[in-house]
Amino acid sequence: MKYRAETLFIAKLRAPRPPGGPVDEARMARAQDLIVQNRCNFCHTPTFAGQDNVPRIADQREDYLVKALRGYKDNSRRGYDASMADVIAPITDDEILNLAYYMARVK
Repeated sequence: MKYRAETLFIAKLRAPRPPGGPVDEARMARAQDLIVQNRCNFCHTPTFAGQDNVPRIADQREDYLVKALRGYKDNSRRGYDASMADVIAPITDDEILNLAYYMARVK
């Protein structure tokens, strides 16, 4: 499989540093409930490492995750299939913020 130079460059970058400071356990619990309810851990795997064309979402930057989820919600970001648009449709912006908060901190 051939990769573009940009893809190879990005693949060599270090993972982002996890957010510092204390963790808001209430937000983490709300996100965990959403994850179970929407089966995020099915496509993205229980460790959120992703698989095949489903990306890793664990330990990503929180701002990136918020932007990506909002993009799926408003249809400005396309997935490999329609699954994300269907899953994210009923999720509120506050819930998006909690999901991104959780994913940025999960290892």
